[in-house]
Amino acid sequence: MTDPINKTVSVPLTPAEAFTLFTDGIDKWWPGESHSVSAGKNKSPRTIGFDTHKGGKITEITDAGETAIWGTILAYDLGEYLAFTWHPGKSEDQATVVTVRFSATEAGTRCELSHGGFDILGDLADAVSTSYLHGWDMVLGCFVTTAQKPVYA
Repeated sequence: MTDPINKTVSVPLTPAEAFTLFTDGIDKWWPGESHSVSAGKNKSPRTIGFDTHKGGKITEITDAGETAIWGTILAYDLGEYLAFTWHPGKSEDQATVVTVRFSATEAGTRCELSHGGFDILGDLADAVSTSYLHGWDMVLGCFVTTAQKPVYA
């Protein structure tokens, strides 16, 4: 069994602001040029979107104008908790699960991301988990950098 990946970052925003940046603002901070379906074809996506309700989708509009579904929102509690399936570039039956908790701190918000369910990938579980172990560091670094810009401070 592959253990979940757990990452924690802090941002100088309220929990509601951090949550909104993570979801509504994903196209502002997500590094689509390196971490997207389009990136696999040496392209950048046109947009990345995050529906703001349970049952909604996380989508990428590729350079060619096609829609790639990255996941489905399982839970959406504004400013507090988010859960979604995760399968960019893969079929839904290969989805893992990501959860993010947003907690107020004296300096802003602590965001705790957990990514698990890799065992559904069978023999690829360890390799994919290891890839995300490092990938989330880069991606969340972009989130923190964007959150620190004056427009969000």
